[in-house]
Amino acid sequence: MTDYKQLGNEAFKAGNFLEAVQHFSEAIKLNPSDGILYSNRSGAYASLNKFQEALDDATQCVALKPDWPKGYSRKGLALFKLGRMDEARAAYQEGLKIDPNNEPLQAGLREIEAAADPEFVYLAAAMAQVVAGNPKLQEYQKQDPNYTMNLCRIISGMKNNPQSLQHMLMNPNPAIKDGLMAYLSMASGMQQPEEAYEPPQPKQPPKKEEPKPKEEEILTDEQKKAKEFKEEGNKFYKQKMFDKALEMYNKAVEHDPDNLLLENNKAAVYLEMGEYEKCIATCNAAIERRYDVKADFLVVSKIYNRLASCYTKMQDYDAALAAYQKSLLEDNNRNTRCAMKEVERLKEKKEREAYIDPQKAEEHREKGNAFFKAFQFPEAKKEYDEAIKRNPTDVKLYTNRAAALTKLGEYPSALADCNKAVEIDPTFVKAWARKGNLHVLLKEYSKALEAYDKGLAIDAENQECISGKYDCMAKIQAMSQSGTVDEEQYRQAMADPEVQQMLGDPQFQLILKRLSENPASMNEYLRDPKIAKGIQKLMACGILRTV
Repeated sequence: MTDYKQLGNEAFKAGNFLEAVQHFSEAIKLNPSDGILYSNRSGAYASLNKFQEALDDATQCVALKPDWPKGYSRKGLALFKLGRMDEARAAYQEGLKIDPNNEPLQAGLREIEAAADPEFVYLAAAMAQVVAGNPKLQEYQKQDPNYTMNLCRIISGMKNNPQSLQHMLMNPNPAIKDGLMAYLSMASGMQQPEEAYEPPQPKQPPKKEEPKPKEEEILTDEQKKAKEFKEEGNKFYKQKMFDKALEMYNKAVEHDPDNLLLENNKAAVYLEMGEYEKCIATCNAAIERRYDVKADFLVVSKIYNRLASCYTKMQDYDAALAAYQKSLLEDNNRNTRCAMKEVERLKEKKEREAYIDPQKAEEHREKGNAFFKAFQFPEAKKEYDEAIKRNPTDVKLYTNRAAALTKLGEYPSALADCNKAVEIDPTFVKAWARKGNLHVLLKEYSKALEAYDKGLAIDAENQECISGKYDCMAKIQAMSQSGTVDEEQYRQAMADPEVQQMLGDPQFQLILKRLSENPASMNEYLRDPKIAKGIQKLMACGILRTV
């Protein structure tokens, strides 16, 4: 019996996270009550940045193993990455009730607290400026878009534990060490002499060794004649003169009938000519003779690959996959595995397309609507799922499912459906309105305003976009005048590359400083469209406030 869990663990360690998900999924089918399998798959999903799937698996893990701290750690991380800060904190705290000394849970909690610190925005702005003025750090930023934010988290941790400074400066990672040194130089007001930055030099390709002369193959006179005919056939094959190529290969077979690669060449000609039945018959006849002529495994593998290619051309994907499986038993070749994955993709595509039926999609949509009106939202979602499978280009189905997901509190998934709808049809105003509403629920007010504006650019009279935008602006105003800081919104804002860029801009930093000293200067800055856009963005994100 295949140990899918072990295969999944090995794939995970090798960084093959998609393959790990597939193996863990197979293991779950065999043992759906094993919470550790869900935890493992959650980790693989998180590594693929599929945090909603990671959360689903982590939740199932906690349900199956409520006394296992790691499940709460997985759940907390997924919630944190989805921006659901309060829920993430609760998950970490729940795990710490079981194991108060658990380091991953404590670290997760510390990361949440660091992101919620009001001083974090100023630290982020300062670090963005440090990175912008240092070519070496800029190179690190290009390699890792989260580099500046990671430095900020480390520095925040050092403020809480100054003794960790020496340990961090001994970090073997030069990116971390250089970043901390640059920050300390800035903080102390001293300018270190900057080393001339030299971009990493491309590695010189290793010198190719001169190929050693091969020992001359010992061939009989008949085999030499066969080789000559084969080479002639290859020339005709490359010129797409298939009849002449076939004639040469047949002559080669007459002189060397035990060479199955010649039969494989003939099969290649039949494949190019579209004579698929002859190609299959030639391959099968050659495979039947493999033991009689003591054919090499590699030769047999090539023949199976040719057979698989023929079945693929015929769109008989099951037969093609079976042939590739047999080829892998002969020679576990990377190219064969890649070809097999492509056939699997084609098979799935064909099955999806065969499943499309707009009439049945409409039937499922109507059932979904009935469930929705009856407040049976899980059932409504299932019907919309089926409707989308039956007609994946109908944008109304995505907004319907988004509505059901919204009622279920699955805001990120609902937002993904709205994004899919506007991707299919950018003029579908209802999707823009729903998208705006979801951004509001996620406290992403600047993105909400963008969505409403895009909808209104298509239909200036759309009431859902008009009322949504009005409500969103009212929330921004109320938030701006309040004295409280929303941790979740703050975390999301600081992860926004546009916000990071603004906070790292020296000119914008000066504007923010003047606004903090003289709020009445706001009107002056709002006259400049470029500055006004940035100010409105920061206000919508909750970073800039009027009090």
